Amino acid sequence: MSDLRELLKEEYRKKGMTITPQSLMEMIEEVMDGWSLITEEDTTPQTLTIDLIPIQPISEIGWGSLVTPDKGGPDVRTPAGQSLAQYLSNIAPGEDIQGKIVALNEYFANPLPEEGETPAQQLKNTISNLVFYKTLTNIITNFNASAAGFAFESFLAVLLDAESGKQIPASEGSTIADIVLFQGGRPISLKLYREGQLKVGGSYKQLVEDLTGKYPVMEYIVVTKDLKGSGLKQQGKLNFYGFNFTRENFLEVLALKPKEVALLSIPDVFWSPIPDLEKMIAEGAQLKDLLRIPGRTEVNLKPVADGFMQDVKTAMASAGFEDEIIQQFETEFSNVIDVDTGLYKDNNKPFSLISGVPKTAADARFPKRRGQALRNQITLTPEQNDALLQIMNAAHYGAVKKRRKLGKGGSARKEKFKELNYRAPRKSLKRLLEIQQQGSPELFAAALKSTDGYVRNRQFELAKGDLGKLKSISNQENLFPYDKFEVGTIEVGAAKIQDMLDRSVNDFNKSIFSIFSDLKDLSTNFNAYVAGGLKDDALAEEAQGDAENIATGTEKIRDPDSKE
Repeated sequence: MSDLRELLKEEYRKKGMTITPQSLMEMIEEVMDGWSLITEEDTTPQTLTIDLIPIQPISEIGWGSLVTPDKGGPDVRTPAGQSLAQYLSNIAPGEDIQGKIVALNEYFANPLPEEGETPAQQLKNTISNLVFYKTLTNIITNFNASAAGFAFESFLAVLLDAESGKQIPASEGSTIADIVLFQGGRPISLKLYREGQLKVGGSYKQLVEDLTGKYPVMEYIVVTKDLKGSGLKQQGKLNFYGFNFTRENFLEVLALKPKEVALLSIPDVFWSPIPDLEKMIAEGAQLKDLLRIPGRTEVNLKPVADGFMQDVKTAMASAGFEDEIIQQFETEFSNVIDVDTGLYKDNNKPFSLISGVPKTAADARFPKRRGQALRNQITLTPEQNDALLQIMNAAHYGAVKKRRKLGKGGSARKEKFKELNYRAPRKSLKRLLEIQQQGSPELFAAALKSTDGYVRNRQFELAKGDLGKLKSISNQENLFPYDKFEVGTIEVGAAKIQDMLDRSVNDFNKSIFSIFSDLKDLSTNFNAYVAGGLKDDALAEEAQGDAENIATGTEKIRDPDSKE
């Protein structure tokens, strides 16, 4: 029995170890600083395919999360995020998204190493770019729209700020931003759509909260997928666009779409002289009490919605659902229900409100159409879909009973709206602009938080045609973070990656990818050997041969004058 087999047995007894190409790469990292270009010719036939490029497991929350160390100190990336960041941090360090797109396209056009680069620099640049393209292609072509969007957010958070870029789970609900960069100082709302479906939108109320609070500038990056083919064979382009919502341009940008002006209707009290309004603001409670809008039913539905979500998550965990799928459910539920108000986002109707008194669970099932649409956004097997349907129906029955105990509420909300006498949208827009220009920031914020869109928690949406009119608004200051709406384009697709790989090959890279090939073979043989109960000596011998090839190849790279 070989020495390798004995070693594998011992390690397996210790911790049931599983080796992957990613983990085995650490074996050669320590010698990278001293690598020199190989000068002797290697006549062994080489077949370099994209499966030799290190693959980053798709984990949108793991990549974009930061955790606090057990011993305290600043937040750090999770291991999954650190693994991705070690590659993406090498792509145009310090540049914004536009600069990184330029650098990626330069590599795409000419992947051969630049003159004067050391072998270590060549390897770092080649592998980092190929890992970027391969991981991005996996995100775009392997997942449904919802899962791809979440992973894409996390991926860009790491690309743009490898140290502290962070994805914000939708369930947190603290901002309309999807990612924040540079210790939370730069928020970005990121959207991924198919070509022809570009739009930006979200919670009008949350956008007002951001612009009048912590984030007076909210950057939007919108990406469209212009792809051909199906499944893993898709290829094409990702088109990037960008603009800023600011506290100063917010009203004009929304007014680009006539329908959205309805969000800006305000009560007629704001036609009082601005000095009188400022006095009311200074006195505190007077204006606030006047503008208070009763809830739709005067029932606090947040604990009902929260309880439903927690019941479903607990039941999913008990049923064996993976954490990633549970997280997808929480995100998709938060996209349908405003968990702070307990209202459906698309029509503002209360969650868990049904007619009549439910006698059985079947009388209070989760709305069929909504439930199916929600589950369609989650990556589920047919069996998991059926199981989640049952879990959601049971939890909804409990939510309905809880809600009925709280009462149905009265008509106070409708009467309050009549009392406040909300003015016509266009007149309201004109008055809001006057308050913005002549009043204090506090008065302007109070007016925005009294708009129809805010108090009714409506959604806003601007299509590409609306955004094409951005250059027409009067306030152009800080409107375009990248000088114009169009930011850049990136090509994606497995065939394009293979083409880059073929064109990036030189003697040095051939030797590196030969090691990657041996790493892949070693992983395959080793895991097959362990899975077979350490009984197949042939697999152990093949793994031993792979390990010897890795050692020999690494030594040749470190010292090209060494003899075999």
